[in-house]
Amino acid sequence: MKILRKSQSLISRRSWLAKAGTLFAAASILMLGAPSGLAKPRPTKLNVIPTITSVDLVNGELVASGNVTAIIKGQTVTRAFNDVPVALALAADQTGAGACPILDLQLGPITLDLLGLVVETSPICLKITAYDGGGLLGDLLCSVADLLNGGLSLNDILGGLGLLDLPGLTPVQVDALLDGVTDLLNSALGQLTGALLEAILPSTARHVCGILHLELGPIDLTLLGLEVILDDCNGGPVVVDITAVTGQGKLLGNLLCQLLDGGLLQIGATLQDILNALTGLLQQ
Repeated sequence: MKILRKSQSLISRRSWLAKAGTLFAAASILMLGAPSGLAKPRPTKLNVIPTITSVDLVNGELVASGNVTAIIKGQTVTRAFNDVPVALALAADQTGAGACPILDLQLGPITLDLLGLVVETSPICLKITAYDGGGLLGDLLCSVADLLNGGLSLNDILGGLGLLDLPGLTPVQVDALLDGVTDLLNSALGQLTGALLEAILPSTARHVCGILHLELGPIDLTLLGLEVILDDCNGGPVVVDITAVTGQGKLLGNLLCQLLDGGLLQIGATLQDILNALTGLLQQ
């Protein structure tokens, strides 16, 4: 009987120690983080389309600032651009104008290098038909169009000047207009994920394995309640050229070259398809 009781006591003690060990291990995971085998995968997100963070009036000229950002296995990499010219003027062709004169909104070319992916865009133009009463941005663009049509310059308008029969913009309206133009340009840039790969160009430059030539449009859109034609400012498609540059610190360029060397990119692929292929390599 003593032996049985001793055995039961040992089993009970071992069971208690096992439970205590389990609780201690669980507490350690909560306090110190899960072991590497249980760790959640770190996020990876790749986007080479520029994001405009602001449009500002600098020395009488509109300029855009922004960035591209990639999250690679939990690490964020950002490349910025500044002082890209933005122009807002009456469109030369007023055919089919609505209640307000048609405006041209032009964004200058953008060039960025994100870890060996050198992205260059052509100029991007939005031919905008706005309607008075169609929303805040439409109303503001109608006011700008009417003031431009009345002979004022954009600098005058953003400075608050008006016409005898048409009041100028208030500072609050000017700020709302600049924010609206920022949103409008970002909505247009977001369309670039659908740009099609038209050509893969060889390169003789050192550390460059190829250039991807993509095109989008011209296309008719409805953006933020406005009727918009998107093109390269000459009636042609918006162009995006992506150069794959290899070398130390050129992670994305090296991976794009890997795709090109393996023949894994085909004519007709979209920019989003290419980004998905790169993301797949990053997650391996």
